[in-house]
Amino acid sequence: MRVNNALRVVICLVSYFSASCIYALEGGTSSYPSGTVTVMSGAVGAPGETHWYTYNKLIDIDSIRNNEGDKVFPKAKGRIHAHAIRVVHTLDGPKFLGGDISLQAALPYVKGHINIPALGPHERDSVSGIGDPMFGFLVSWMSATYLQNIDIEWIQPLGKYDKNALINAGNNSRALYVGYAFTWFPVDRVELSSKVSLNYSFENSATDYQSGVQLVADYGLNYRVTQNWLAGIGGFISTQLNDDQSHGHDVGNRSRTTKIGPQIGYGTRDWGVVAAYQSNIYSRNAAEGDTIMLNGFLKY
Repeated sequence: MRVNNALRVVICLVSYFSASCIYALEGGTSSYPSGTVTVMSGAVGAPGETHWYTYNKLIDIDSIRNNEGDKVFPKAKGRIHAHAIRVVHTLDGPKFLGGDISLQAALPYVKGHINIPALGPHERDSVSGIGDPMFGFLVSWMSATYLQNIDIEWIQPLGKYDKNALINAGNNSRALYVGYAFTWFPVDRVELSSKVSLNYSFENSATDYQSGVQLVADYGLNYRVTQNWLAGIGGFISTQLNDDQSHGHDVGNRSRTTKIGPQIGYGTRDWGVVAAYQSNIYSRNAAEGDTIMLNGFLKY
Protein backbone atom coordinates (compact mmCIF):
# COMPACT_ATOMS: atom_id res chain seq x y z
CA MET A 1 0.00 0.00 0.00
CA ARG A 2 1.48 3.34 -1.04
CA VAL A 3 0.10 6.69 0.00
CA ASN A 4 1.41 10.22 0.23
CA ASN A 5 3.25 10.98 3.49
CA ALA A 6 0.71 13.70 4.28
CA LEU A 7 -1.98 11.02 4.51
CA ARG A 8 -0.04 8.52 6.55
CA VAL A 9 -1.35 7.86 10.03
CA VAL A 10 1.42 6.69 12.34
CA ILE A 11 0.84 5.09 15.73
CA CYS A 12 3.53 5.39 18.35
CA LEU A 13 3.38 3.82 21.80
CA VAL A 14 6.02 4.09 24.54
CA SER A 15 5.47 4.02 28.29
CA TYR A 16 6.38 5.97 31.29
CA PHE A 17 4.00 5.76 34.27
CA SER A 18 1.24 4.72 31.89
CA ALA A 19 0.92 3.64 28.30
CA SER A 20 -0.45 5.82 25.59
CA CYS A 21 -0.72 6.21 21.87
CA ILE A 22 0.20 9.37 20.08
CA TYR A 23 -1.30 9.39 16.61
CA ALA A 24 -1.53 12.06 13.97
CA LEU A 25 -0.62 12.75 10.39
CA GLU A 26 3.01 11.73 10.25
CA GLY A 27 3.89 15.28 11.18
CA GLY A 28 3.20 15.56 14.86
CA THR A 29 3.84 11.98 15.87
CA SER A 30 5.58 11.63 19.19
CA SER A 31 7.26 9.12 21.45
CA TYR A 32 5.84 10.63 24.61
CA PRO A 33 2.69 9.00 26.10
CA SER A 34 0.62 12.14 26.70
CA GLY A 35 -2.00 12.11 29.41
CA THR A 36 -0.79 9.12 31.38
CA VAL A 37 1.07 10.67 34.33
CA THR A 38 -1.89 12.05 36.26
CA VAL A 39 -1.80 10.21 39.61
CA MET A 40 1.18 10.38 41.99
CA SER A 41 3.32 11.68 39.12
CA GLY A 42 6.27 12.52 41.36
CA ALA A 43 6.37 9.17 43.18
CA VAL A 44 9.16 6.64 42.63
CA GLY A 45 9.92 3.46 44.61
CA ALA A 46 12.19 3.44 47.65
CA PRO A 47 15.85 2.35 47.35
CA GLY A 48 16.13 -1.37 46.66
CA GLU A 49 12.54 -1.71 45.43
CA THR A 50 11.40 -2.96 42.03
CA HIS A 51 7.99 -2.11 40.61
CA TRP A 52 6.22 -3.75 37.67
CA TYR A 53 3.59 -1.77 35.78
CA THR A 54 0.96 -2.90 33.28
CA TYR A 55 -0.80 -0.36 31.09
CA ASN A 56 -3.86 -0.96 28.95
CA LYS A 57 -5.58 1.58 26.76
CA LEU A 58 -8.44 1.66 24.27
CA ILE A 59 -8.59 4.62 21.87
CA ASP A 60 -11.49 5.30 19.50
CA ILE A 61 -10.49 7.54 16.59
CA ASP A 62 -13.50 9.46 15.29
CA SER A 63 -11.84 12.13 13.14
CA ILE A 64 -8.56 13.57 11.87
CA ARG A 65 -8.21 17.35 12.23
CA ASN A 66 -6.14 19.85 10.24
CA ASN A 67 -4.54 23.11 11.40
CA GLU A 68 -7.93 24.90 11.41
CA GLY A 69 -9.59 22.11 13.39
CA ASP A 70 -11.63 20.88 10.42
CA LYS A 71 -11.99 17.20 9.56
CA VAL A 72 -9.42 16.24 6.92
CA PHE A 73 -10.98 12.95 5.81
CA PRO A 74 -14.78 12.50 6.10
CA LYS A 75 -15.86 9.40 8.01
CA ALA A 76 -12.33 8.48 9.13
CA LYS A 77 -12.55 5.95 11.97
CA GLY A 78 -10.22 3.71 13.92
CA ARG A 79 -9.68 1.78 17.12
CA ILE A 80 -6.42 1.07 18.92
CA HIS A 81 -5.69 -1.37 21.75
CA ALA A 82 -2.41 -0.45 23.44
CA HIS A 83 -0.66 -2.49 26.11
CA ALA A 84 2.73 -2.20 27.78
CA ILE A 85 4.87 -3.71 30.50
CA ARG A 86 7.28 -1.46 32.42
CA VAL A 87 9.80 -2.23 35.12
CA VAL A 88 11.47 0.32 37.43
CA HIS A 89 14.25 -0.51 39.87
CA THR A 90 15.50 2.07 42.38
CA LEU A 91 19.16 1.61 43.25
CA ASP A 92 20.12 0.99 46.85
CA GLY A 93 23.39 2.79 46.43
CA PRO A 94 24.84 6.11 45.27
CA LYS A 95 22.70 9.22 45.12
CA PHE A 96 22.79 12.19 42.75
CA LEU A 97 22.38 15.63 44.30
CA GLY A 98 20.72 13.92 47.25
CA GLY A 99 18.20 12.10 45.06
CA ASP A 100 17.61 8.39 44.50
CA ILE A 101 18.52 6.93 41.11
CA SER A 102 16.15 4.54 39.33
CA LEU A 103 16.60 2.54 36.12
CA GLN A 104 13.65 1.67 33.93
CA ALA A 105 12.61 -0.02 30.69
CA ALA A 106 9.29 -0.52 28.93
CA LEU A 107 8.03 -2.61 26.01
CA PRO A 108 4.72 -1.76 24.30
CA TYR A 109 2.37 -3.80 22.14
CA VAL A 110 -0.15 -2.28 19.72
CA LYS A 111 -3.14 -3.79 17.93
CA GLY A 112 -5.63 -1.75 15.95
CA HIS A 113 -7.06 -0.57 12.66
CA ILE A 114 -7.78 2.65 10.77
CA ASN A 115 -10.38 3.24 8.05
CA ILE A 116 -10.24 6.33 5.80
CA PRO A 117 -12.87 5.99 3.03
CA ALA A 118 -11.46 8.99 1.13
CA LEU A 119 -8.41 6.89 0.21
CA GLY A 120 -10.46 4.55 -1.97
CA PRO A 121 -8.82 1.13 -2.46
CA HIS A 122 -6.26 1.94 0.25
CA GLU A 123 -8.86 3.04 2.79
CA ARG A 124 -8.23 0.42 5.48
CA ASP A 125 -5.14 -0.82 7.29
CA SER A 126 -4.42 -2.65 10.52
CA VAL A 127 -1.46 -3.48 12.75
CA SER A 128 -0.53 -5.99 15.42
CA GLY A 129 2.95 -5.98 16.87
CA ILE A 130 5.61 -4.77 19.27
CA GLY A 131 6.24 -1.02 19.47
CA ASP A 132 9.44 0.90 20.16
CA PRO A 133 11.07 0.03 23.51
CA MET A 134 12.10 2.70 26.01
CA PHE A 135 15.16 2.83 28.28
CA GLY A 136 16.08 5.48 30.80
CA PHE A 137 16.63 6.63 34.34
CA LEU A 138 15.08 8.89 36.96
CA VAL A 139 16.42 10.93 39.85
CA SER A 140 13.83 11.44 42.60
CA TRP A 141 13.43 13.42 45.82
CA MET A 142 10.65 13.40 48.40
CA SER A 143 9.34 15.21 51.47
CA ALA A 144 6.12 14.87 53.49
CA THR A 145 4.09 17.03 51.10
CA TYR A 146 6.12 17.18 47.88
CA LEU A 147 7.43 14.36 45.65
CA GLN A 148 9.44 15.09 42.51
CA ASN A 149 11.63 13.47 39.89
CA ILE A 150 13.60 14.24 36.77
CA ASP A 151 13.27 11.73 33.95
CA ILE A 152 15.55 11.21 30.92
CA GLU A 153 14.48 8.61 28.36
CA TRP A 154 15.74 7.15 25.09
CA ILE A 155 13.39 5.52 22.59
CA GLN A 156 14.94 3.03 20.18
CA PRO A 157 13.12 2.34 16.86
CA LEU A 158 12.86 -1.45 17.07
CA GLY A 159 9.08 -1.72 16.74
CA LYS A 160 7.12 -3.05 13.78
CA TYR A 161 7.14 -0.47 10.97
CA ASP A 162 6.27 -0.27 7.27
CA LYS A 163 6.70 3.08 5.53
CA ASN A 164 3.84 2.26 3.13
CA ALA A 165 1.34 1.44 5.88
CA LEU A 166 -1.39 3.73 7.19
CA ILE A 167 -0.77 2.59 10.75
CA ASN A 168 2.31 1.30 12.54
CA ALA A 169 3.25 -0.03 15.96
CA GLY A 170 6.66 1.66 15.83
CA ASN A 171 7.72 5.13 14.76
CA ASN A 172 11.01 4.27 12.97
CA SER A 173 12.80 7.22 14.56
CA ARG A 174 14.90 7.58 17.66
CA ALA A 175 13.65 9.98 20.29
CA LEU A 176 14.89 11.65 23.45
CA TYR A 177 12.74 13.24 26.08
CA VAL A 178 13.37 15.02 29.36
CA GLY A 179 10.66 15.50 31.96
CA TYR A 180 10.02 16.97 35.38
CA ALA A 181 7.21 15.42 37.45
CA PHE A 182 5.80 16.35 40.84
CA THR A 183 3.08 15.47 43.31
CA TRP A 184 2.02 18.11 45.83
CA PHE A 185 -0.33 17.73 48.79
CA PRO A 186 -1.41 21.35 49.48
CA VAL A 187 -4.02 20.30 52.05
CA ASP A 188 -5.11 17.04 53.64
CA ARG A 189 -6.57 14.50 51.11
CA VAL A 190 -5.93 16.72 48.04
CA GLU A 191 -3.27 15.73 45.51
CA LEU A 192 -2.04 17.85 42.60
CA SER A 193 0.16 15.96 40.15
CA SER A 194 1.80 16.89 36.87
CA LYS A 195 4.58 16.02 34.50
CA VAL A 196 6.03 18.56 32.06
CA SER A 197 8.26 17.17 29.33
CA LEU A 198 10.06 17.99 26.10
CA ASN A 199 10.21 15.35 23.38
CA TYR A 200 12.77 15.52 20.55
CA SER A 201 12.33 13.11 17.64
CA PHE A 202 15.11 12.37 15.19
CA GLU A 203 14.53 11.96 11.46
CA ASN A 204 12.64 8.95 10.14
CA SER A 205 15.22 7.45 7.76
CA ALA A 206 12.55 5.68 5.71
CA THR A 207 10.63 8.87 4.85
CA ASP A 208 13.16 11.69 5.47
CA TYR A 209 10.56 13.20 7.81
CA GLN A 210 11.24 14.74 11.22
CA SER A 211 8.55 15.77 13.70
CA GLY A 212 8.97 18.99 15.65
CA VAL A 213 9.78 19.33 19.36
CA GLN A 214 6.77 18.55 21.53
CA LEU A 215 5.95 20.16 24.88
CA VAL A 216 3.48 18.20 27.02
CA ALA A 217 1.94 18.97 30.41
CA ASP A 218 0.09 16.06 32.00
CA TYR A 219 -2.10 17.03 34.95
CA GLY A 220 -4.25 15.45 37.63
CA LEU A 221 -6.27 16.83 40.54
CA ASN A 222 -7.28 14.03 42.90
CA TYR A 223 -9.11 13.72 46.20
CA ARG A 224 -8.35 10.92 48.67
CA VAL A 225 -11.79 9.61 49.55
CA THR A 226 -10.20 7.13 51.98
CA GLN A 227 -6.63 6.10 52.66
CA ASN A 228 -6.71 3.79 49.64
CA TRP A 229 -9.37 5.22 47.29
CA LEU A 230 -9.04 8.37 45.18
CA ALA A 231 -11.17 10.16 42.59
CA GLY A 232 -10.34 13.13 40.40
CA ILE A 233 -9.84 14.56 36.93
CA GLY A 234 -6.85 14.24 34.64
CA GLY A 235 -5.61 14.80 31.14
CA PHE A 236 -2.95 16.68 29.21
CA ILE A 237 -2.13 19.74 27.12
CA SER A 238 0.25 19.13 24.22
CA THR A 239 1.72 21.63 21.79
CA GLN A 240 4.44 21.40 19.15
CA LEU A 241 7.08 24.14 19.39
CA ASN A 242 8.40 24.10 15.83
CA ASP A 243 7.43 22.86 12.37
CA ASP A 244 7.89 19.35 11.08
CA GLN A 245 10.51 18.92 8.37
CA SER A 246 10.35 16.85 5.19
CA HIS A 247 13.61 16.37 3.27
CA GLY A 248 15.09 19.21 5.32
CA HIS A 249 12.32 21.75 4.63
CA ASP A 250 9.73 23.08 7.07
CA VAL A 251 6.23 21.79 6.28
CA GLY A 252 4.18 23.01 9.26
CA ASN A 253 1.92 20.33 10.76
CA ARG A 254 2.32 21.57 14.35
CA SER A 255 0.16 19.26 16.43
CA ARG A 256 -1.86 20.52 19.43
CA THR A 257 -4.14 18.43 21.59
CA THR A 258 -5.99 18.83 24.89
CA LYS A 259 -7.80 16.07 26.77
CA ILE A 260 -9.60 15.88 30.11
CA GLY A 261 -11.72 13.38 31.99
CA PRO A 262 -12.53 11.60 35.27
CA GLN A 263 -10.32 9.03 36.97
CA ILE A 264 -10.59 6.72 39.95
CA GLY A 265 -7.99 4.61 41.68
CA TYR A 266 -7.26 2.20 44.50
CA GLY A 267 -3.80 1.60 45.89
CA THR A 268 -1.75 0.24 48.76
CA ARG A 269 1.98 0.32 49.33
CA ASP A 270 2.33 -2.92 47.34
CA TRP A 271 -0.18 -2.72 44.50
CA GLY A 272 -2.75 -0.48 42.86
CA VAL A 273 -5.01 0.20 39.87
CA VAL A 274 -6.24 3.36 38.14
CA ALA A 275 -9.13 3.62 35.66
CA ALA A 276 -9.53 6.78 33.56
CA TYR A 277 -11.57 8.23 30.72
CA GLN A 278 -10.25 11.17 28.67
CA SER A 279 -12.18 13.13 26.06
CA ASN A 280 -10.80 15.42 23.37
CA ILE A 281 -11.66 19.08 23.76
CA TYR A 282 -9.13 20.45 21.25
CA SER A 283 -7.15 18.92 18.35
CA ARG A 284 -5.08 20.42 15.56
CA ASN A 285 -3.04 18.39 13.04
CA ALA A 286 -3.92 15.28 15.01
CA ALA A 287 -6.33 12.40 15.20
CA GLU A 288 -9.20 12.94 17.62
CA GLY A 289 -10.88 10.35 19.82
CA ASP A 290 -11.79 9.37 23.35
CA THR A 291 -9.59 7.15 25.51
CA ILE A 292 -10.23 4.57 28.23
CA MET A 293 -7.34 3.39 30.42
CA LEU A 294 -6.86 0.69 33.04
CA ASN A 295 -3.37 0.65 34.55
CA GLY A 296 -1.84 -1.16 37.50
CA PHE A 297 1.36 -1.68 39.47
CA LEU A 298 2.86 -4.34 41.70
CA LYS A 299 5.86 -4.01 44.02
CA TYR A 300 8.21 -6.98 43.69
